[in-house]
Amino acid sequence: MREGRFAGNGNSDFGHSHQIDLRPDLPFSTDKITGIDLTHIIHTNEVAAARGGQGGGGGGGGGGGGGTTTFAPYTSGSADGSGFNITIEFKGTWTQNYYDVFVAAANQLTSLIIGDLPNVSVRTKGGITTVDDIKISAELGNIDGLYGILGQAGPTAVRTDSSLPATAQMQFDIADVNAMSLSAFADVVLHEMSHSLGFGSIWSRLGLVTNGEYTGQFANAEYHQMGGVGLIPVEQDGGSGTAGSHWDEETFGNELLTGYLNDGTNYFTEMSAASFQDLGYVINPNYGSIVDNGYVLA
Repeated sequence: MREGRFAGNGNSDFGHSHQIDLRPDLPFSTDKITGIDLTHIIHTNEVAAARGGQGGGGGGGGGGGGGTTTFAPYTSGSADGSGFNITIEFKGTWTQNYYDVFVAAANQLTSLIIGDLPNVSVRTKGGITTVDDIKISAELGNIDGLYGILGQAGPTAVRTDSSLPATAQMQFDIADVNAMSLSAFADVVLHEMSHSLGFGSIWSRLGLVTNGEYTGQFANAEYHQMGGVGLIPVEQDGGSGTAGSHWDEETFGNELLTGYLNDGTNYFTEMSAASFQDLGYVINPNYGSIVDNGYVLA
């Protein structure tokens, strides 16, 4: 059942006065990176699961629970930097549960993506920094109150040689997050972190979509294993931010990387996992063991 969209109306700022810093990272003077803003706006009125949070985990609408605190940056992946790393910088005031949701998403994606990328220098709002392999700014703050704009997420700088993201932002309205169930927020975060790593957001740069179909060989191989015929259909509905950057909802239903969040379990399938290899990442050859089981092609 089509319940709500993850993304809405294109690559722009929120259009509201609020407390979240939307300035994108800027490129350092190097031939290895380019500044770009591929973020998209996420609307809570298009994410039905954001309504009626189930609480839990210590109270509060979405299970944030406990007190709020600040957290040091977290880096998932190989400790020595020899594999793929995601570094998350937490801005604002966080609960342990919300922090854990971001950590779990990063850990899942670095279990999938294992190949190291070349370090790049990026001029961020905090100065010049070296990035290995991607730095994501995660921010909870006030935007426009309950059931307005949930947030914004996506790459803010990509490498010129591969188009793989070097920096990204994931920003959410705390009022809306508190109104979500913790499981729904976890689905949204994994979905949006996947966009931050390039799913959907750099497809056009890499020429991976033609005539409404996804052409990457590795994801299509998994699609055929699932019983699909031809090329993977890409979402054509929903406008900018949804159309052209997700798997088709009518075909794939509760696959996590369609443009819609469904009731019940949303599955991160082998098809989605393999699509990261199409982007140019080196992925875990045993990725089938770290994705969700039980998905049936709609």
